[in-house]
Amino acid sequence: MNLKELAQTECSTEKLAPLARQIARTLIASLPAAEVIDISEHVNIVGGSTLPYLQRAAGEALIAAINEAGKRPKLVHALRTLPQQYMVHYQYIHHLCSIPLAASPGTSPHERGIAIDIQEHQSWIEVLKRHHWVWRGPADRPHFNYHGPQDADFGIAEIKAFQQTWNDHNPNDLLKVDGAYGPNTEKKLLLAPIGGW
Repeated sequence: MNLKELAQTECSTEKLAPLARQIARTLIASLPAAEVIDISEHVNIVGGSTLPYLQRAAGEALIAAINEAGKRPKLVHALRTLPQQYMVHYQYIHHLCSIPLAASPGTSPHERGIAIDIQEHQSWIEVLKRHHWVWRGPADRPHFNYHGPQDADFGIAEIKAFQQTWNDHNPNDLLKVDGAYGPNTEKKLLLAPIGGW
């Protein structure tokens, strides 16, 4: 099953978890340790392919909000890799799985490590707002974006992580590692094994 077939038949990105984790490992290894934070000890993960990573400032602001609230949010998504974003966006544009809103691959704040989707969003709106997290509103109820200091190139690094992961496993069919989501990268994305290499 390829990524497009998965998007057409499954509403969960859970089957993408092995590939998403491979790409996330490549991403994290490519960044200085100070740029990314693991939030897994501060949240209850409820999404099967959830990658509990954010840009450091966004993660620290989220942890501060969690400490203020005295409870853990139920995290559905934080960082998303390119295949996860492709799937969610495909479902959105094809009116599948009740996806209310999704950015195109390469443009999502999830790929930039500055967005979260949480359950029980209503009880988090005010406390997150005090820590620079802005609720997207009724159009996308679980979604919050961080509006504070951030690395604008983090999303480029996420695309490069997919391109590098592809190259590591396909030495005779290399992609240019340039951080651009174009036709060549999309073509390889659709060929990538959903269960990882």
